[in-house]
Amino acid sequence: MNEDLARLPGPRRHLDVLEANLRAGLSCVWYFPDPVVETGRADFFVRELIHRLEAVISIPGVVPLADRYSDPPSLPMQRAPIGKSHELWADTDFGRDTDLPDDPYSNLLSQLIAPSSNVRPSLPPAAAVSTATLEERLAKELGVTNDPVETLAEQAVAGQAPHVIVVRCWDETSPEEAARLLRVAQATFHEAGLPRLTRPRFLLTARADDLPRATLGSQGRAAVHWWWRVWTRLDTEVLMAWRSRSEVTEAAGTLLRRVTDAVVAEVCGPDIDRALALRATWDGGDLDTLRHALSQFLPEPEVGSAEPLPPRRLSTAHASAPDAEIHDAWARGAIDSWDGRVHPTRGHSLLDSNSQELRVLVCHAQNRVLLPLIEEARTTLIHLVPGMLHKQHFTLQEFCEKARSQHWKNTEEAAVPDLEELELGGLSYAAYMLALTTAQRHRLRTLHTARNILSHRTPLDHAELATLAEVLTTDWTAS
Repeated sequence: MNEDLARLPGPRRHLDVLEANLRAGLSCVWYFPDPVVETGRADFFVRELIHRLEAVISIPGVVPLADRYSDPPSLPMQRAPIGKSHELWADTDFGRDTDLPDDPYSNLLSQLIAPSSNVRPSLPPAAAVSTATLEERLAKELGVTNDPVETLAEQAVAGQAPHVIVVRCWDETSPEEAARLLRVAQATFHEAGLPRLTRPRFLLTARADDLPRATLGSQGRAAVHWWWRVWTRLDTEVLMAWRSRSEVTEAAGTLLRRVTDAVVAEVCGPDIDRALALRATWDGGDLDTLRHALSQFLPEPEVGSAEPLPPRRLSTAHASAPDAEIHDAWARGAIDSWDGRVHPTRGHSLLDSNSQELRVLVCHAQNRVLLPLIEEARTTLIHLVPGMLHKQHFTLQEFCEKARSQHWKNTEEAAVPDLEELELGGLSYAAYMLALTTAQRHRLRTLHTARNILSHRTPLDHAELATLAEVLTTDWTAS
């Protein structure tokens, strides 16, 4: 169910930071990309945060976003351009991510939410729009007829528990109203001499163009949070791990599925919906089958538009907010921070057979799963070498001398390497000195070949993966 998303480590960490800020007496402004709002997922996370708090007043919007459509919004969607007056907020120290805590997972996502896209139609006018101002609606929620901000201040002075006032700015028609309300409230509470912990605090949730950010940003008294760097590789992989699938009893088949899931996670990144959909459709295969499956879930690109090239700077991916150069792409849901890099969520270039991008991602995924297992197999073989050596013909030192790498051989005065330092290539080269069975020689050749292919950033094809999986899940001493 959708509610399980909040139990994942990435979103949970994000909600934890927001909750801590609000409980510390800070007002918060929470920005979401357009598709996250328009699919209803932002509202879900707002509700999850509200459920953690006490004394919450959620101000009804003028026209709820969902009511602006006669039918549920259909993809593709397009956001309005951001004007020059919408400068980025100055970054703050509030809301920065911390290390991920351990977390038990159960009953995770069981149904897909429609994946986001890169275009949004103009919102049709609502049939009826309330003429009440934001302050009037707040006064109604408080049950007063006078100034609601003064009422909040008086209640706080009287020792009542401070309220958390929630304004969904995407349900408002006037961005200035929410900005003015927050500015007035902050000034009023300051003049009343209220300590931070006793002040009412505001939670304003918005898309990129729902608030005049230049105006609010100058106040410096609100913690600004962005739906950026929220999803992690762990979130994607946990969702896939808990998604039901047909049982596989063979160890090699289980390993192949691990590789497949790693590829899906690497290719889809922060787009968890597309990852789950692709995983349900593609169960492994070569690059062509992956491209075909992926093409079923990528929205059609806009005519005449080019996908943004993600910046290579690591600081951009690890920043607490999207940089100015990618801000518009982030706002329309085309880009996000994931696993320490800026990751496009559309990736139409992945469908280009002349592009190396998909090949590189698949290779990264295979390396992540397979290289540690190949290294483990190498270490296990090395421990068996003394017992396998043809002792009547060769010494262990002679074996190490023969099996040392080309790099060592090119160094005239290099000492004979230790047994633990020997690489698969050298072990394979000196294998005639060992009493290996045919199956063991096959395993060694397979490991050596796979290691060479992966080290040259070339993915293994399906047949090579199947052979390697059998080798990695078979013990060296098996008959």
